[in-house]
Amino acid sequence: MAGMKRFVTYIYSYEEKKKGGNAGFAKIEIRGAEGRIEIHLRETYPRKAEYSIYFFAEKQGEIVGVPLGEMRLQNGAGDFSAIFKVENLCGTPADFYGMEGIILIGGEPQIFMSRWKEGNPLEVCKEQFRIWDAEKLPEERKEELAEEQKEEPKEEHREAPQERPAAMEQKTPEAEDSENIEISPQELEETEEETIAATEVPMRNIFSRYDWMEIWERLKENHENFMLYREQEICCVKIELKDIRELPRRYWYLGNNSFLLHGFFNYHYLVVGKIGEAQWFIGVPGIYQNQERVMAAIFGFPEFLPEPVENRFGYWYRIIEES
Repeated sequence: MAGMKRFVTYIYSYEEKKKGGNAGFAKIEIRGAEGRIEIHLRETYPRKAEYSIYFFAEKQGEIVGVPLGEMRLQNGAGDFSAIFKVENLCGTPADFYGMEGIILIGGEPQIFMSRWKEGNPLEVCKEQFRIWDAEKLPEERKEELAEEQKEEPKEEHREAPQERPAAMEQKTPEAEDSENIEISPQELEETEEETIAATEVPMRNIFSRYDWMEIWERLKENHENFMLYREQEICCVKIELKDIRELPRRYWYLGNNSFLLHGFFNYHYLVVGKIGEAQWFIGVPGIYQNQERVMAAIFGFPEFLPEPVENRFGYWYRIIEES
């Protein structure tokens, strides 16, 4: 359907500023000027509690939340759904496309959060959180918001939901994972190449050059190696999440990719591999299933390399460099 966008994002628990395991997921659907969100949490601790739900954006190191609603956890599970306006989000001057994720905060020490747009590192705790209050914005920012609303005609807002996230990606080169907003399962094949191209080109111009063969040899020397056999031999190395920092800086943002984190916490490793003479990829361990295929593609891992085993185990991967 024209004008409709969907994406799914994983939700994680946080306690004492430390990230825990996967606690559920949220589905968000944009239809023109309106959006719908569904949140599903399962097997959480606390078992019984009430949480306030917010869309949030990072502002000068703080997590600034736009109130969305309330959720009650019962027996460690909770479900929530709401419809919201894309512009003037929940009655504020905020815009949905300026939001970076959702956060759930209650009287318990545990916080639940999902962040689909990369940005500055966040310290996830109640002390760093505040509710959006337009009255507390600096005077110059209020003036900017007023000018933006004057300059952007209503017609443009109604027609532009598809294009605005792509523009945001180009403003923040390390925020490539915000392409999640661009892709729905029905549109994956049509939009994937175009979306990636829009973000890859500026990154090549911004980050300094490097010798990928040198990086590859260093990875092989310092990490466990193994071979995958397909039409040709594919050499792989196993890495941990922290080892993403051994890749060129332009790929560090992948350490915050929700699908990659989900796979790492399940299997406790990732892979970097080399196909042919000069094509490198990063892979996430997983089982080939149709639902997992859709999720992998949404989060930027559209291809699958199977291992020769009966349980369909293998690696969801994306090309990260080729000459």
